[in-house]
Amino acid sequence: MKKILFAVSGLLLLSNSFRAQDDNFDKKFRFGLKVAGQPTWLKSGDNNTKGNGAGFGFGFGLITEFKLSDIVHFSTGIGGDFETGKIKYRNDYTATNPNNYYVGYVLDNNSSLVKTENGMQQSSLYSSGNTAFYPITERKIKTTYLTIPLSLKLLTNEYSGFRYFGMFGGEIGFRLKAKAEDKYLYNINSGSSTVGGSGTNSNINIGSDATLIPMRVGMNLGIGTEYRIAGSTSLMLSVNYFHSFTNLMRNESKYAVTNSSYNATDGTMSFTHLKQNLLANAIRINVGIMF
Repeated sequence: MKKILFAVSGLLLLSNSFRAQDDNFDKKFRFGLKVAGQPTWLKSGDNNTKGNGAGFGFGFGLITEFKLSDIVHFSTGIGGDFETGKIKYRNDYTATNPNNYYVGYVLDNNSSLVKTENGMQQSSLYSSGNTAFYPITERKIKTTYLTIPLSLKLLTNEYSGFRYFGMFGGEIGFRLKAKAEDKYLYNINSGSSTVGGSGTNSNINIGSDATLIPMRVGMNLGIGTEYRIAGSTSLMLSVNYFHSFTNLMRNESKYAVTNSSYNATDGTMSFTHLKQNLLANAIRINVGIMF
């Protein structure tokens, strides 16, 4: 009789232990860590500029999750995203037709962009230390963002240790860095002949030509699953689509121009500046652990 009582008591304790673990799996507050690989690309709203394929980026972050109901959780956190996007510019510039459409800029000897302002002296634009004018054709942009996701997470019940979920919400990002690598083509008229060439400008700081307020707002949608290891600890896998609603760059560049003219009378210059409308997109493949 005593053996039976001990056996029943043991089963009850074990049952309570499993029930406690089930409760912990869906506790009111959880946190976790994630890493992500993410193909990223840029879309342009200007006909003379277009996306030029995806680059590969990555990210990492801390996840925090608050239970609102049995199937609805609020998910947020903080992370870092390192993104790459490619764009292509229309360029019809030649030495014999310099007024054709092009996109170009002047760099100083520190590979920093030189501001172009209507009415500035040509001698000031090409002052000591400033290099030549570059008509560019392609650009690879690398950015670093501090990101804060804000999403609702809709979960299923647990099936054989798995729970499936969908996420929808937004994301706020704060730009920390923006660099570019540019390809350029040129034609130099040397009297009787025209000499063509190409080159690359690397590690250009374009942060001063990005949006004045270094913040972006975007949409974040995803699906995924969690597999419970023990208690509230689970492995997480999700795929998210991110789309930015805000322009990466200034609406009108302070540096890149599409045309320029020189007034020989007073030595001043006037410019038509590049219109910019670049929106970031990404597919994020997240792997993480939740506690």
